[in-house]
This record gives sequence, C-alpha cells and structure tokens, in this order.
Amino acid sequence: MKKNKLTDNLFLRILAVIVAVLVWIIVVNVSDPIIESTYSGVPVEILNADLISKQNQTYEILDDSNTISVTITAKRSINDLLGKENIKATADMQELDEENGTIRIRLETNKYNDKIESIKSKTDVVEVEIEALSKRQLSITPVINGEPVEGYITGDVTLDQNVVTVQGPESIVSGISYASVEASVAGMSGSISTTALIRYYDAENNQVDASRLTGNINTVSIKVELLATKSLPLKFATTGTPADDYGLSGEITSDVEEVLVAGKLNTLVGLANISIPASAIDVEGKEESFTTVIDLNKYLPDNVRLADENFDGKVTVTVGIAPMETKTVSIPRSRFMITGLSDENQRASLSGTEDSIEVTFKGMPEDLNELDAEGLIGTVSIDDYMKQKNMTAIKEGVYDIPVSFELPEGVFPADEDFTVECRIRDIK
Repeated sequence: MKKNKLTDNLFLRILAVIVAVLVWIIVVNVSDPIIESTYSGVPVEILNADLISKQNQTYEILDDSNTISVTITAKRSINDLLGKENIKATADMQELDEENGTIRIRLETNKYNDKIESIKSKTDVVEVEIEALSKRQLSITPVINGEPVEGYITGDVTLDQNVVTVQGPESIVSGISYASVEASVAGMSGSISTTALIRYYDAENNQVDASRLTGNINTVSIKVELLATKSLPLKFATTGTPADDYGLSGEITSDVEEVLVAGKLNTLVGLANISIPASAIDVEGKEESFTTVIDLNKYLPDNVRLADENFDGKVTVTVGIAPMETKTVSIPRSRFMITGLSDENQRASLSGTEDSIEVTFKGMPEDLNELDAEGLIGTVSIDDYMKQKNMTAIKEGVYDIPVSFELPEGVFPADEDFTVECRIRDIK
C-alpha cells in the first residue's frame, strides 16, 4: 500500500518551519528595525501661565486640546524602553499666538531623546481663550432643606462667615446672582452644626460651574436652631370705661383665635395663652363697637416667636360696646340692714310704711341675668354716712343715707346716689 504524500517526511517539514521562524527572529533582532508606537491621553503642561494672571486675565483650554495622542518613531530596542510616562508635552504661554488663540506644543522624551527618529502628535497646538479676570464680593445665603420631626420648626440660622469674595473669568463672574450654602434638618429635633460647601447660582437659580472660580473661602460653618412649637389661644383685656350707660357686650373676639408659636421646649411648657395687656385696647368713652389691629409680636413672651413664617402677627380685634339695660327689683324692707349706729341711746329705722322698696339696677344683659333678686341685701351704713359728712355725732332726725348692695360684677344701681330715708331717734 502506498503512503499518503502529505505525511511523507512530516518530521522534516515541521523542522523546516521551526528553523524558518528562528531565522526570522534572528534577522529581525540583529537588524533592529525602526517602528512606531502611539500613546493616547498624553497631558500637555502649560508653562508660564502666570504671565496671564499678571495681566489680570485668565485663560481656558478649549476642546480638551491639552490632551493629545503622541507617536514615537524609533528603533525597536529604544521604543521598547519608552512609555507614556516618558513623554513630555509642553505649551509655553510666552509663545501664545494672540490672534489665533493657540500655543505651539513642544514634544520630547525624558530619556533616549537623542536616539528617537521622531516624536509627533496629531494636533500641534493648544487652543486657549483669554478673558479678563473679574472679582466680586457676595453675601452667602443659607438654605435649609428637609423638614424636622413633627412639632418642630427651623429657628435661627447662623454662619461663621456670611460674605465670600469670588474671582474668575468675567463672563462667569458677571452671571453669578448669589452664593449659597445648604444644610438638611430632615427628621431632626435638635439643633445642628455642620460645614457646608459654598455654591454659586445665577438669576434663574441654576448652579454655576465653579471649576474656573476661586474664592477666598470655600466652606463655612453653619448652625441651625430647631425650636419646638405650641398652639396658644389669645387672651384679651381692656382699659378704660365706656360712656355712661354703655358697657362691653360679650367677649372680645379676634379674626385669629389661636396662634402657633415656637421656642425652646422648657419655655413653651409653662405657657397657657398669649396675654394681650389691657393697655392695648382702650374702651374709654366708647358708645359703639369698634375694631383695632394688634401686633402680637409686641406681646410674645421672651424667647418665643411666631412659628408660621406666612403670618405677620397682626390680628384684627372686635370689641363689642352696647347700651346697658335696666332691671327693677322690689326688695322687702326686712332686707335693708342698718349698721354703724354707735350711740346706745339712739335707735335707727327706715321711714315709711311700704312693705318693700323698688331699686333699679343697670348692666349688660348677661350680667343682669346673674342678679339674684331674692337674695339682695341693702346695707345702710350710718358710720360711713357720718364720715362722709364729717360728723362726730348724729342727732335725732330723718336722713337720706346711701345704700350699698353686694352685686354681680358689671351690675350697678341705676341711681348711683340711691338712698333711703332713715329715722334716728333718741330713746332717753
């Protein structure tokens, strides 16, 4: 049987291939051919950049032209010893082409520079934009984010510094509307202190890219006070007296019945209401109802403030004034008590023979309703009468002596000088 020609001298065929490869390797290494190696992402160092700042200007690299791709051509033996880290790319501001806004890139390696055939990049210039430098001083606005736990609100917010001086390209600085720092109180019930980064915003509240800006400070310390809240009713008092035969009708009312206040928890615990002093509402000589505006901020307890930032603290108070009414009561003679007759040789009694004496009282309706006609007692004080008349002794005779009554608050005799006839008799 004939053998397959493909398998004839197989060993010799394999040996020939191996020898050929070895010969190629030897030839290549001995001849040391020139090859190219390309490196991307090589940074370009800007030299003498201070020349721009000294002229009160600043610059910006355009289109990432300070990052380039570099190709080195050299013998294999040299190229194998070089890497991206050996490439030095520079652009000197002293060589700035102001008309075109470009700087020529210079390339070299930090070793074997004299043994390479060439070093070049796809782009041979850095593109720059030169702009005037601008400086501004801005107030720093604190912004509080989030909501504290229920029953607490944000109190005073303080910064250790509230002004920043920012510097940068005029086109950027001129577009800054304000500087701001932020702190979060979400879910908190105690005051906080933290450090916050200063950010810049335009007039439309868009954040400004600060990569080309420098500030005299970059952060500030911010303290946020958290205050407990409590809803308190309003309590009013008045000063003065309405016109004759007029009085306060009903309670004083307000368009706001209670307000939410804020303060430290131990301060709020002891508060039951917001008391408006009598001096705030003067009813002297009034004959009709009237309204007045009261600023609650003037009457808040120390270290307490209004909790609703949308409420300015001004309330409209209505004070009801109306004519008094009268009520006539028949009081039996037996309920008039004569007191103060110190002379044991004298006796006193009411004149007349009627069984009862009619007395008219005045007051507001709700006060007159409290008048207990069945329990009224009139007191006829001879001693008080004598003092009023500067008398040291009272002689026998008939006198008109004032009567006093124990009356509900707001009820008065219609005749302020109401008297009864009292007869004084000597018994010797």
